[in-house]
Amino acid sequence: MRAIPRTVTAIHDALPPARREEFHAAVARAAQGDERDAVMTAWWLEAMFEAVPDRDRRLDDTVAAVGLVPLEPEAED
Repeated sequence: MRAIPRTVTAIHDALPPARREEFHAAVARAAQGDERDAVMTAWWLEAMFEAVPDRDRRLDDTVAAVGLVPLEPEAED
């Protein structure tokens, strides 16, 4: 998976066309500073998730508890 730069253009390009308008509206509504940084981070994560194949199927499986793998507890020191 290629890294996606945390820029408006890179995020826009990585999102599916149906989500791009929503992304631009969220960025336009956000105030400069911490609020805009938070919006950019949230959408950057969405763009990264979109880059992984079969995202929707994996999310559906997770919600349905299909194919889950138990995690081993951390060892205490």
